[in-house]
Amino acid sequence: MFRTFLVLVLCLSFSCGDVFAQAKADDELLKKGIYLFRQENYDEALDAFSEVIKKDPKSSLAEYYMALTYKRTENYVASREHFEKSLSLTPKIKGALIELVDLLYRLGEYDEAKKWIKIAEEEGVRPAQTKFLKGLTLQKNGEYVEAIKAFADAKDLDDKLIQSADYQTGVCYLKMKRYSDARDLFKDVFAVDPYSDIAEQANTYVVALERKIEKDKPFHFTAKAAFEYDSNVILKPTDSTLVSGVTDQDDTRQVFDLKGDYTFKTEDNFLSLKTGYGFKVSKQNDFGAYDLVGHNVSAQGSISFKKVLVTFPVNYSYTVVNEKNYLSSFTAGNINNFMLGKTQMAQLGALYTHDDYLRPSATASEDRTGNELTAIAGWFHFFNGGKGFVNLKYSYNKDWTKGANWQYSGHKINAGVLYPFWDKFKLSVNGEVFLQNFDNTHTVFDKKRQDQVYTAASLLSYEFLKNMEVQVRYTYVNERSNLSVYEYDRHIISTGVQYKF
Repeated sequence: MFRTFLVLVLCLSFSCGDVFAQAKADDELLKKGIYLFRQENYDEALDAFSEVIKKDPKSSLAEYYMALTYKRTENYVASREHFEKSLSLTPKIKGALIELVDLLYRLGEYDEAKKWIKIAEEEGVRPAQTKFLKGLTLQKNGEYVEAIKAFADAKDLDDKLIQSADYQTGVCYLKMKRYSDARDLFKDVFAVDPYSDIAEQANTYVVALERKIEKDKPFHFTAKAAFEYDSNVILKPTDSTLVSGVTDQDDTRQVFDLKGDYTFKTEDNFLSLKTGYGFKVSKQNDFGAYDLVGHNVSAQGSISFKKVLVTFPVNYSYTVVNEKNYLSSFTAGNINNFMLGKTQMAQLGALYTHDDYLRPSATASEDRTGNELTAIAGWFHFFNGGKGFVNLKYSYNKDWTKGANWQYSGHKINAGVLYPFWDKFKLSVNGEVFLQNFDNTHTVFDKKRQDQVYTAASLLSYEFLKNMEVQVRYTYVNERSNLSVYEYDRHIISTGVQYKF
């Protein structure tokens, strides 16, 4: 009997030794897998964890690391399966809850993520991190008010999350179109640690939002004062190409320009109405007969779709020259802008203009009062985050005047570029060719007039104080005609200061 008992004890001892040896071997294999995982040797790590799970299907730690490894290799489907498996085993790896929530957030499965967040909150797993992930999930799901509350809770639980939580709260404000709140919060994020990556991103938002807030303000005001030199003084108070009174002499002048506008718009920006008034005074130093006072009243209704902006501009201007009424001009039409991708825009439109010249002409054939139709087609390419652009524009003009000598049809081609060297220093360059074919035989020169007008212009501006720019302009105009009396060239150099509010 004693011998039988002794044999049994010895057999059990050897059996237990094998079990302990096997457990030790499995533990070493798991440690090896974790080491390979940390060394980013993911393929071999997966082999090691698979072997451990094969031998011990109830190893929650092996399932957890298996899931982590799949997550690192972006095999999210397999990763999710093993995270959920690890959470069903004992002992439960609580860190798997956080990792699973993060994974579901990345996959866009926000409702499923919220289910696991609730479990993490109930079990008190990493409270600050759980609240932060809750905020991210709610933010992506469009629940911005709840997300802001979650981010506030996260930073209250862990000071290390203050910068990240405030940044994400700023994103929520941005989505909610609370642009001033978003800007102020991004400024706070930048102040916490100006040299961090997240601070750099926040500062980018600050710059963009300040520009947007400034642009979206309902009221804008511009005041400009300039001193100009003109090599060939010409009376040209409007944008029309009608020229009279060529002096062929130079002069200097002071120019003062005031503009204000106010925009009414719906909360979703779908409809808007921009109204404005401008006042301009130009005072010649030698040729007082060319002193000019101009008034301009404008309104523009807009309908904004996702990628289309439909506008209906209306403009009225009244010009007084040398204290006598000179020109009354009315323009109305439709301009449509179409976004093509993120950096391209096409433009199509048509305008009607009525010009009423208020002084009697020398003869009936020289009366320039009349109507004009303009068809417009344009293209824009934006770069440098929309701060710069290149554009091409073509327009066809048809002018019906009372006087036979001024009726014409014309083709105008314009090209330009605005290049921002940096935020406060910009250069714009424009070139234009205008070909005019007059309809009738000239009553004095007995031939049909044909003109070619070439214009080159540049503007260099520098913002030396907030909303204050110093500007230098140069414009060159050369008009060629088969009737030599209409030929001229002109150089205008302007330096001035502009204030924007």
